[in-house]
Amino acid sequence: MIIIRCSQLWLHLFFLTRMKMKKIVFAALLMVCPMVAAHAAEYVTPDNTDTLTAKTVDAKTIKAENQKWEVSPYLNIGFNTMLGAPSGYDFNLWPSFDVGFGVKGEWMPYGKKNVWSMGFGVNWRYYRMDNATRWQKDATTAEMTLVPYLATESDRRTSLTAFSLQVPITYTHYFDKEQDWGVTLGGIVNFNTGAHVTREYTFQDEDYEVETGSIHQRPVTIDGLLMVHMPGDFALYCKYCPMKYFRDGYGPKMNQLSFGIYF
Repeated sequence: MIIIRCSQLWLHLFFLTRMKMKKIVFAALLMVCPMVAAHAAEYVTPDNTDTLTAKTVDAKTIKAENQKWEVSPYLNIGFNTMLGAPSGYDFNLWPSFDVGFGVKGEWMPYGKKNVWSMGFGVNWRYYRMDNATRWQKDATTAEMTLVPYLATESDRRTSLTAFSLQVPITYTHYFDKEQDWGVTLGGIVNFNTGAHVTREYTFQDEDYEVETGSIHQRPVTIDGLLMVHMPGDFALYCKYCPMKYFRDGYGPKMNQLSFGIYF
């Protein structure tokens, strides 16, 4: 009986002591927590917040500077003509035009001064010619040639229109990190999916417009490209195709030349 009483007394003291220890621990936590909160509030001061924000901005800037890939749209507008055409094939710079747009991916493995680029776009080329002659397609050979208008045909207008899908592949070297001044060299692969010639004239007070397709342009040509970049996010470009426009035996031997502004 004495042993049981002693055991019960010991257990009672144990639980009583344990409860007091809990109270002591909770009291200590209540004292410590305000100190921790005050310390955290002291740490996150306006000055420290500015420091953290500045560090975050610097980290974002470093990440942007180290970014190696960029995707962006492009647009070019200019004039074009044909070089090397036989005598009598007179192309006018105005209102001939060259318009193209698309998207390109830029790769910068060694920083923003050296940029490799590949893209995909579309291109329209419109060539105006001398009003004294018009295109004619031979019924037997399908060869395209120029013949004079009739004397009774007035208000004459002769043109050639071409449409292409393009894959530009270029390298650009910039002379500054801001990419203001630079030079681009490269080539443009043209998939010439459509082309036609048009003649417009007036005969006996009636207006006529005759369009001829299937003119046998080369299905694939490659342009050499040179661009000079300037401040303001634009460049002057020049494109020249060393390949003849028409397939052999289907038209005069001539080469495309375009120049203008690139954005």
